[in-house]
This record gives sequence, C-alpha cells and structure tokens, in this order.
Amino acid sequence: MKTRKDVRGQVVLITGSARGLGRELCLAFHRLGASIVCVDIDEEGNEMTAEMIRGQGGTVRAFTLDITNREKIASMHEAVKRDLGPVDILVNNAAVVKPNIYVNSETDELVRKIIDVNILGQFWMNKEILPSMLNRNSGHIVSISSLISMVGTHSLSAYTASKWGVTGMMEALDQELNMLNSKVVLTTVCPYFMDSNEDITRNISISFPVIPLNVICNSTVDGILKNKKMFTIPGFLFLAMMFYKILPSKLQYQMQKLLGASYNYCKSDYDTLKKYQRGTTSL
Repeated sequence: MKTRKDVRGQVVLITGSARGLGRELCLAFHRLGASIVCVDIDEEGNEMTAEMIRGQGGTVRAFTLDITNREKIASMHEAVKRDLGPVDILVNNAAVVKPNIYVNSETDELVRKIIDVNILGQFWMNKEILPSMLNRNSGHIVSISSLISMVGTHSLSAYTASKWGVTGMMEALDQELNMLNSKVVLTTVCPYFMDSNEDITRNISISFPVIPLNVICNSTVDGILKNKKMFTIPGFLFLAMMFYKILPSKLQYQMQKLLGASYNYCKSDYDTLKKYQRGTTSL
C-alpha cells in the first residue's frame, strides 16, 4: 500500500477554483496544511473560495485569470513566487463542459472555447510552471481529465476531444520527463460524471447515478498524495474501458446504448441531427 506524501507548507495552485471540484480541492489541500493559490475567471466565486480558506485560518491567494492568456499566467506566477514561493503542486482543473454535435456549424465558437480552455489552458499553465519544477527537480502536475478521455461520447464531441487531448498530452509529457530523469511527478485523473454543477447534471442522460462531489474530491486527493500516474474514479472503470476497446464495433455501439451518456440536445443540435438522419434510429 502506497504511503501518502506530506504537503504541509507546500504551495498548491488549483485552476477552476470558484466552484465545484476546484473549490473542494482547495479546501481539502488547505486542511492538509498547504498554502493555496485559487485561479479562476469567475472573480466572485473565486474570492468566495478564498474567504472560506481564510475563515479557517489558512494561507491563500486568489487570482482572477483567463488561463488561455499566457501573459497573464506569467504575471500571476511571478506574484505567487514573490508572495508564497514556488508552486509545488499544480492542479489543472478548469474546464468548459458544454454539449455540441460535431456537424452543427452554429456551435463553432463554442468548440473553439472548449478547446482553448480545456487543452490550451493546461498547456500554458504547464509551460509556465514546469521550468521552475525542473530546475528544482521537484514538483507535481495534475490534470483533471475525464472518463470521456477513454471513450468517445456523442453530443459531447468537443469536450471529448479536449479530454482525449489532455490525457495524451500528459502521457507525452511523462515520456519527456522520463528522458530527463526528472523527479517531477505527473497525475492524470479520469472521473465519471460528478454532481458538481446542477446545470450540467440535469441535462444529461446516464445509466448510473452521478458520483457525489466529496467522493470525487477525496479520491482525487488520495491519488495525488500517493503519486498515482493515472486512475479513474471509480477505479474499476479503468479495466472496463480497456475491455470496451477490444470489442467489435457493433458490440461497442450496444454498450454505449446500455451504459453510455449523452446530453439533451439544444434545438440547433437536434435540427442538425434531423437534417442528416437516415433510417429510423431514435435521437
């Protein structure tokens, strides 16, 4: 059984900290004795998270930041180093979760936003903070990916693509760090759907109940503290996804119908599907 590392006195930077899993992770690492850096584009929600930590006697800095802006990321990082010291753990949690049908041209700007935040945002955060970790030969980068990064899901084409990209990015970076004989640790977390946002969960059709946010948070923190390289939440789904991949296509489609997930279509998505649909397949 792996032992959990001690993060007391370390600086933990978490993006998407204004609500949901990001807020819960901020509070969890604060309780473990870490200094917290809250980063989110939502100033009000982000400050609320910071106030919750201050109210518990914690050390925290809050930054209102668009993680797709490299210059502002660099300025934020300089302020963190000046006020708290170098970042020991970076948790890339911020993400845009919105449904879209691949062939619907009306959602092109949404696709761009999802890719910019979910993939490029993580690239820019990593590229800013990783050099400091490499110089110290110490640090931990965490990516909150998704179970969707292991199996494509209709009605979430851009989000699926972004999470596949995140998981692939982390695998490639892991190989680079291995070439450098670096002690910087990487962790990729692939959770099932969680009850972090009612606007999302009420518009999704899934075969199993969403996982309580506290369960996702506790499992994520445990995996980070144990330096796990990659894991799903719940854990058994990792092997289930491997089994799914070796099935013939027709059986994969049947499993998707039985166990898969989809968002309720918006009107433009639904109209697009009706336009191109052939046969009697239900939408």
